[in-house]
Amino acid sequence: MTSKWFSPNADKAWMEKWLLGFIPVFFAYNALMQGMGWLDTSTFWHITQNALMWLPWCVFLPWWLRRNSDIPWRESYWLKANLFMFWWVFIATYVHTEYFFEVLGLRYNFPGVDAYFDSAIIGPEEAGALAAYQKVPLGMYLNSVAFFLVYHNSAVIFMRRIRHLTATWGVTARRVGWCLIVAFTSVFWAWAETRLYITDNAAGTVWYENLDQMLLYGSLYYSLYFLVAFPIYYRLDEGDERWSWSRVLIEASAVGMLSMLLIDFASHVMEPLA
Repeated sequence: MTSKWFSPNADKAWMEKWLLGFIPVFFAYNALMQGMGWLDTSTFWHITQNALMWLPWCVFLPWWLRRNSDIPWRESYWLKANLFMFWWVFIATYVHTEYFFEVLGLRYNFPGVDAYFDSAIIGPEEAGALAAYQKVPLGMYLNSVAFFLVYHNSAVIFMRRIRHLTATWGVTARRVGWCLIVAFTSVFWAWAETRLYITDNAAGTVWYENLDQMLLYGSLYYSLYFLVAFPIYYRLDEGDERWSWSRVLIEASAVGMLSMLLIDFASHVMEPLA
């Protein structure tokens, strides 16, 4: 019997279920880091704690648990999902975070960290960026992969269910339904990340200058990321066609470029929230 929630590709469906099981671990790990005040630490531990949120659960355990499957590890969905997400997150963190600083009022404050990496041209003046809490620590490149895997995986499962529900509708109605569910999941995860991650425990390290405005208006801006990313990620190994590593990287690059165009266009009409 064909599942209405999970991919018809059994290898992909396995990883989708695994990432659903990862969600409580993900929330518990983040709550522990914030509650113990471990976000504010040295460069080594900052990188290490963010790597530990992603690599053991999303890379090493899937590799081990799928080692005896019929799918070579180089062709496995778990690997391609991580490759897609790492490259997409790298682009977003290196370039797009600068828009979050300038337009949405995002701020990072990690006093013990001395390793930063972000765009030299886009964003605030480099000479004063650190003092203005507008530099990206290296650990955030690892942190965000786990976040985005959770968002994208749950969104794809929900989108697939809606696609099954609308299968008997007319062509136009199905397209409208698809656009609406993509928009809904995009806004939901943009809002949910801000609401759930920006807590009192994290306030000294990560915050928005105007959280209420960020939740109300900034979530729509942030959702432009996912309007591009969710439909493209949905297609990864979804049918009989299996993506090569090169296609994974090309598609993730397209997500990075198209989403940057959307947020840049939106920046013409949206007043900075800082």
